[in-house]
Amino acid sequence: MTCEECLSELATGSLREMAGDSAVIQHCATCPDCSRLTTLLRDREYNAANVLNNLPPMSNPITLAETAVTTAHRRRVGRVVVMLSGAALVVTIWFTAATLILPAMRSDGPTTSTLLTETIPLSCLSPQQAADIIDPYLRTRGSLYYVPKSGISAITVRGTAAQLRKSKDIIRNFESDPAAACRITGGGQGSAGSNKVPTAPAERAEAKERTESKERTEPKERTELKKQ
Repeated sequence: MTCEECLSELATGSLREMAGDSAVIQHCATCPDCSRLTTLLRDREYNAANVLNNLPPMSNPITLAETAVTTAHRRRVGRVVVMLSGAALVVTIWFTAATLILPAMRSDGPTTSTLLTETIPLSCLSPQQAADIIDPYLRTRGSLYYVPKSGISAITVRGTAAQLRKSKDIIRNFESDPAAACRITGGGQGSAGSNKVPTAPAERAEAKERTESKERTEPKERTELKKQ
């Protein structure tokens, strides 16, 4: 037997299965190279056998089946728990939207936290006149105005930023108008020491009639006194 034939037999067979008088054993007895290779192979087979012998015994098939059933049951329970958690989350979101978000979206006015308060000084108009002017523009929930009772020439307005800006612009336009009633009569709030308010047209006409009647009566009385 040649070395190549010996190597071919060792590659496909096991030394444990070879008899002592086999051609491979006889060749290794005469060939030092093949003898060393055969010794290494024998040591490797011995180590592999020791490793296999030291492995723990395989689990019982019944135990493996029970473990598989338990694992499958846990997975089914886990899926049910996940579905219930998702349903609870959906219900929570729906309840939150129905109680908080939707009412806020449907409300026709701003919330209390968005309202501002500002006192607007007056130079010509009276506080009540300014209130009458800005009242149509304060129609949202929580918007209001306060007219002072101590004669202060100012009005306090509570509303959104846009409402406050609109109120100040309207009051400023009325007071800056030279043809405003408070400036024509000379009794505006801006006059020093004067608290007169603009006179209505009907009141001015009535006062004029009383003045003319008084003027017609006085000459007549003086004529009667002279005759006496």
